[in-house]
Amino acid sequence: MTTDDRVSSNDTQTSAAARLLELATRNADELMAEARAEAASTLATARAEAAELGRSSKAEADQTMAAASAERNKLLAEAHAQTERVNAELEKARTEQIAELDRSRATALTELEQRRTALEAEIARLQRVEQEQRERMRGYLTEQLAQLDGIPAPRIGDSALSPR
Repeated sequence: MTTDDRVSSNDTQTSAAARLLELATRNADELMAEARAEAASTLATARAEAAELGRSSKAEADQTMAAASAERNKLLAEAHAQTERVNAELEKARTEQIAELDRSRATALTELEQRRTALEAEIARLQRVEQEQRERMRGYLTEQLAQLDGIPAPRIGDSALSPR
């Protein structure tokens, strides 16, 4: 091979290497462009999905808050109703207890009044018995004194029982 052949062969090889380098560069540029396009597409999809997820999460959070608020209001209403029910029951029980106490007091006062009347009657009877006993004792003692003095004793019940 001659120098010209060699130069020609070197030029061919250089030219082939240059074409190969050019093809590799173009291929690399195309791959880079495709990768950038795919990355941009993936990024856009991810952003869209993130935005949708954010919207749906917010909607779900709003819905959950509304349900929780409704449940809270329901529970508060039930608690208020139960409080009112318990208060009414307590008031009824208090009223019934007061009425029972009033009945018991009235019964006790009636019984005490009856007992008082019975005791007053017993006192009056005992005072009569005492008076009768005094009169009998006076008569007996007068009779005994009269026997000691030899004077006939007046009979019990005579009004002439005056001291001498």
